[in-house]
Amino acid sequence: MFEERAAEINDVVRQISMILAEHSREAQGAALADCLAFWLAGFHEPGDEGATRAMRADRLSIHCSAVRLLTSINAKLIGTTP
Repeated sequence: MFEERAAEINDVVRQISMILAEHSREAQGAALADCLAFWLAGFHEPGDEGATRAMRADRLSIHCSAVRLLTSINAKLIGTTP
């Protein structure tokens, strides 16, 4: 999926990066956390609170794994410790 949507993803990242660059690291982190919370809130199984919680936990776990991988890659790109 990533390969098929790489151009779109890169464009979104570029746009967000330009906005975030104008703010402190603290504000950047808080904004990204809020965006992530909105994204997770969209995973919802109507009428099944347990399934909703499990689905969100699964998506968050997958997301955190991707962040860990991308942090190492991006650190190399910007010249910091991977």
